[in-house]
Amino acid sequence: MDYVLIVIAFGVFFLVNAANDAVERERRRVAEAAPSGNAHHLSPYELAYLSGGPRRVINTALAVLATAGAVRVSRGSQVTPVHGARPSPVPIEQAVLDTLAARPGGYRAGELRRELETHPALAALAGGLLSRGLIVPEEAYGPARRRRNVLKAVVGLAVAYLVLLFALDAAGVAGEEPVIIGALLFTAFAAVVGVVAVVRQRRRLRNVVTREGRGVLRSAYGHHPRGVRDQSSLALAVGIPVALYGLGDAGDQTLCDELSAGDPGGDCAGSCGTHSGGSDSFGGHDFGGLDTGGGSSGGCGSSSCGGGSSSCGSSCGGGGSSCGGGT
Repeated sequence: MDYVLIVIAFGVFFLVNAANDAVERERRRVAEAAPSGNAHHLSPYELAYLSGGPRRVINTALAVLATAGAVRVSRGSQVTPVHGARPSPVPIEQAVLDTLAARPGGYRAGELRRELETHPALAALAGGLLSRGLIVPEEAYGPARRRRNVLKAVVGLAVAYLVLLFALDAAGVAGEEPVIIGALLFTAFAAVVGVVAVVRQRRRLRNVVTREGRGVLRSAYGHHPRGVRDQSSLALAVGIPVALYGLGDAGDQTLCDELSAGDPGGDCAGSCGTHSGGSDSFGGHDFGGLDTGGGSSGGCGSSSCGGGSSSCGSSCGGGGSSCGGGT
């Protein structure tokens, strides 16, 4: 009986590995598709979505509008519109202005982010990135998640078998001591490997940025290194730094502190380091996918701002703000 137990332990270990491999193959099929080779000219808000999701987009818009003088951020994280500020041609910026105008007294920053998270302007931004293959469609990970459920069941089997081995050993019917110890150790190892795999796959399946999207981000970080601020336009001086690195790079610590006040997201302290391995979570998904553990490559063309417009009428290549205030 003792040798049967150790053979079963080997079988459990191989089942765990096979189940994990099945999840990983399906995940890679979706997220690690070869880059198209197309050049992607992204606006600061598209880069913000790739780097930190809807939350980063809204924070970027708030930082740009506040710097331009179109909104006021007062103590207690209260955001209000500035009377006489010009409309913005940028949909997400105008969405912020419209939402603030519809509520006398404005919003606290956290409330405003929640109010805007389902706005059509954000949906349109995500749709554009999806159409270019830079983010993963919500339903695309369905097969991989089903395989992950199989992996969880196999890990449960490994844990149950480990409990059985302990029970047999305690009852003195497991057979020779060296063999049962080997079976226990092998099964315990299989269970630990399985739990780690489940947790790792859960994180990887939350990341909605594709291989091509990660290449775009990597290129953008190279074009716009942290701490280097181009003052030729509001988009380059504020929009790009906040989009890529978070509110901490807005160039105004008071603004960062106020927009983050009372918010468990802690943007000033926690969301500024996406490039160095962190990522923002929003709605059960992770963004800023440079820390996914999967291979990624550049080779997808230029990803710096080149073509998108932002910051109240200023494009990434230059131009002034038209939001009713200067930088």
